[in-house]
Amino acid sequence: MIAIPVNSASPGVKSSKLFGNVEMFAIYRPKDEAFFFVNNLEAGDGVKTARQLKKWNVKSVAYSYMGNGPFTTLQEDGVEIYYIGKEPMLLSDIIQDLRKGSFVKVDQHNAVNYLDSGTATGQCACNA
Repeated sequence: MIAIPVNSASPGVKSSKLFGNVEMFAIYRPKDEAFFFVNNLEAGDGVKTARQLKKWNVKSVAYSYMGNGPFTTLQEDGVEIYYIGKEPMLLSDIIQDLRKGSFVKVDQHNAVNYLDSGTATGQCACNA
């Protein structure tokens, strides 16, 4: 399953720029080729959000802004992480581009180029 942060479960929703502070995730289930939406019960804490995704059996995450804490947690849990750029995208476009291999797969070798917490200071704002 693929998790994409979103701000609502409305039709035509686009990805959110946030990761750990997002209120919900769109979860794409490839077997059904369908999305379902789940509330982020750990909103405000990127590391706890990342751990929650593992509990939901998420295998991949698409993101715009993510800090080092959530990234490291996802890596440790074996979740694939894809950088989709800074601008929100339609969920269907994200899935299509993931299938094409159009996004950068982020790992420990290139993370320095693709991690950005999205805060003014560039630091985690989760009080962790």
